[in-house]
Formats: sequence, structure tokens, C-alpha cells
Amino acid sequence: MSISPYSNSTFKRSTLHFLTGKLIAALITFVTLLWLVRLLATDEYGAYIVFVAGIEITLAFTAAGLPWVAARYLPEFRIYASGRILAHFVWQIIARIGFFLVAGALLLLMVLPWLLLPLELKQYTNVAEFYLVVLVIEGLGRHIRESILGPLMQQGQAQISQVIRNLVFLLIIVIVTAQGSVDLHHVVLAELVASMLGTILALRGLIRYLRLHRSLPEQPSWQAPNWLEMWSVARFMYFNNIVTYSYSPQVFVFLIQRYLGVEATALFGFMRALYDHVSRYLPATLLSGLIRPRLVASFVGPGGMDELARDTNLIGKLSLFALMPILVFALLAGDELLILLSDGKFSGTNYYLGGLLVALIPLSQRQILETVAVTCEKSYLCFFGAFIGATSLPLAYLLLELGQGLWSAIIAIIVSQILFDAMLIIALTIITNFRFDSIGFFKLIVAALVEFILMKQLAIPIYGLLDLLIMGILSCSFFLLIAYFIKPFRIEEQARLNRLFNRKFFIW
Repeated sequence: MSISPYSNSTFKRSTLHFLTGKLIAALITFVTLLWLVRLLATDEYGAYIVFVAGIEITLAFTAAGLPWVAARYLPEFRIYASGRILAHFVWQIIARIGFFLVAGALLLLMVLPWLLLPLELKQYTNVAEFYLVVLVIEGLGRHIRESILGPLMQQGQAQISQVIRNLVFLLIIVIVTAQGSVDLHHVVLAELVASMLGTILALRGLIRYLRLHRSLPEQPSWQAPNWLEMWSVARFMYFNNIVTYSYSPQVFVFLIQRYLGVEATALFGFMRALYDHVSRYLPATLLSGLIRPRLVASFVGPGGMDELARDTNLIGKLSLFALMPILVFALLAGDELLILLSDGKFSGTNYYLGGLLVALIPLSQRQILETVAVTCEKSYLCFFGAFIGATSLPLAYLLLELGQGLWSAIIAIIVSQILFDAMLIIALTIITNFRFDSIGFFKLIVAALVEFILMKQLAIPIYGLLDLLIMGILSCSFFLLIAYFIKPFRIEEQARLNRLFNRKFFIW
């Protein structure tokens, strides 16, 4: 009897590779982030933030929903299809992704002067054109790592590619810095070289995997879904992403550049980078590259909605469990943290960072709810939820006109995520037998609120790095103590986590 590609042993091995790679990649990315904000002039850093946001928005537009097709159907093909059919399906996805990437880059090249003029970035036209090459290469590498290798549970290959990509980027910046000053042209060149190497390594790992599994037998009772069926999932999720990006932090970068200027853009971009850094390593975000394939495989195999609901509620609570101490710390010491990380470049930030991180509470649950909707073939709910969330965009414009500055974007981001979550929770509860663990989530929020009140009463003065470390340790300790008494995790959830890690981490 062959071992399932999504068995517990495979899942644990992939988890180890994933967490190890993510930890190393996160450290390198964080060091690079802090270095760039200090090396680049404020106007160049602001332009860099705009270009990075532009790449992310373009990747969303050119994805055409194909990452969700891969997430939903690749585990099914891996379990039931022959090696030849599996490889054919993989190359079909990559070919479509590559076509849309190149088409999007060529379209941007034609309209680039018109786009840069209102943003007052026309002097960076050459850099922007060069960044379009980065868009194609980095976009292809990212899709291979996250959309193909991830659902195939090949986190070892994916993380090696990502770590080497980030490390090469950092090393080039170090070499250029040793030779003299660093400007935006050097950063873009470093991104291009690093992205090329990372993409080549990811492609090499994928080819090796497909060759090793080319003799896989096909399950005789299985019939491959046709592309018309798969495009129905892609269509809804594509338009969901497009509508969502209309009120995403990336779009607010452009609005802030237009309304508030380059200095405000640089500050918001730096905070958004920290926001992305935290959100990327929450347990719910691991769903996209690690846990989602396991959930889909369980649902299409012997599992069902009950098991899917149990898993998603557990992951959702784990995300909040990891997020809440960070959020309380940011609310209490966010200004001092920004001053320290930016070497004094950003000061007097008016609790912006803590406010922005509040949006991670509904965002962490959104990722899980989207997976539930797609897995049970209710992806159209995500499309409707995105439209409801888009009602926050007029709110942002109104607040900007009223002179509320960066709070305009922060409040709109929080409201949009709450509206999306509320719509999906209500709809999934009515249409399916999915049940959201509202009591468990409420307990986690109460634990964070009690912790915030206690820490506020202590009024610990912060003068440097040591004080920030003490504040961080106290924040985690208080939250764990309060959570111990409130008990947000059920007994069966604690047992499942202990079995997964072969350790008694949860003894509540």
C-alpha cells in the first residue's frame, strides 16, 4: 500500500522544511528591510515602495485566478492522476501564468509614462521599466514556489529557492554598499539577479519532482476535471482578488503618494512592510503554502465539512494566539519601535503601526474563510464578500478629504476586512454546515484586551532596545498567563496540537 502524498509523515516533514525555510527567509528579509530604509534617501525609498506595490498589484491582475486552480486541483491530480497527466496539468498552469505575466508587463510598458506622471515619479522612468523585467521573472518564480511546489508538498525545494533568492539580494546590497553609496538602480539590479537565480532553482526542483513521479499510475475510477469547471473557480477568485486589491494596502500606497506626498508614502510603506512581515508568518498564512493542500486533500478524500471546519477554526485561533501579543506590543510601543528600526527617520507616528496591525485580526481569518469557500465549491461567496469590503474605499477618500492623513487608509483597511469576514461567516453558516468558533475567538480578543489594560497600567518607560525587549517579554508572558485561565482552545484541539508536534505544548 503506497503512502499518501498528504499523509501525516509527509505533512510533518513538509512542515519542518517550511518552518525552517520561512524562519531563515524572514530573518534575511527583515535585515534587508531595515538596511534599505537606512541606505536609501527618503524620496528613493518612497519610489521603491510604490514600485513594489505596483508589482504586487500587477501580479494579482495577471494571476487570472490560476493560483486558486492549482490550490484546489493539484492535490486531487497528485492523488488520482498518472504522472504524465500530472506533469501536463502543471505545465499548463505555468504556461498560462507566464503568458499573462508577459502580457501584463508589455501593457504596463506602454502606459508607464502616463502612470508615473500623476505620482510625480517621472524621473524614475528608467528604473520602472527595468522593474518590469523583475515583475516577470520574480512573478514566475513566486508562482512556481507558492502555487505549484506548495500544493505538491515540496516545501523543501520551495524554501531553498526562496532563501537563496533573499540571501543573494542581501549579499549584492552588501557588496554595493562596500563599494560606495547605494541608490535605487542598484536595488533593482540586485532584485533582478536574485529573482533570476531563485526562479531557476524553483524550476529545477519542480522538473526533478515531475521526473521522479512520471510513472505514477492513474486511479481507474477517477475522471479529471475539465478546464471549464476549473475556470469557474478561477473566475470568482480572480475577480475577488481584483476587487480586494482596489482597497488593499498596495493601492493605498498610491493614494497616499497622491494626497500626502513622498514622506508619508515612505512611512506608510515601511509600516506596510512590517505589517506584511507579521502577516506572512502567522499560522493562517501558512495555510496558503502548507496547510491548504492538506485540507483540500482531506475534503476531496475521506474527509468532509465537519473536519474542514475543525481544522480551519483551529488554525484561525492559532493565528490570533500568535498575533495578539505582537498587537498589544505594537499598540504600547509602536512609535518607539519605528524610531529604532528606521534609525530615527520616522518619528511621531501617532500609533499608526498598532492601528495597522489591528487589521491583521480579520485578515488572518479571511485567508481561512476563503479556503473553506473554495474547497466546498462556494467561491462565488468570496466575490460577493470582496464587493461588500469595497464599500470602505469611499470611506478612505472621505477621511483623506477631511484631513485625517494616514488614519484614513488604516481605518479603511480594518473596516474592509471586517465586512468581508462577516459576510463569509454568515453565508457559510447558512449555506453549509460550517460553524465558526465565535466563543474561542472572543476569548482570545478578551485576553488581549485584559493584557493591554494591565500593561498600560504598568506604564513602563521605553528609552532603548533593552526596554523594548523587556516590554516584548512581558507582553508575551501576560498574554500566556491570561489565556491559561480563559482557555480559548478546547481539550480536543490541545490534544491534536500535541500529537502534531509530538510535544505537550498545550497542557491547559
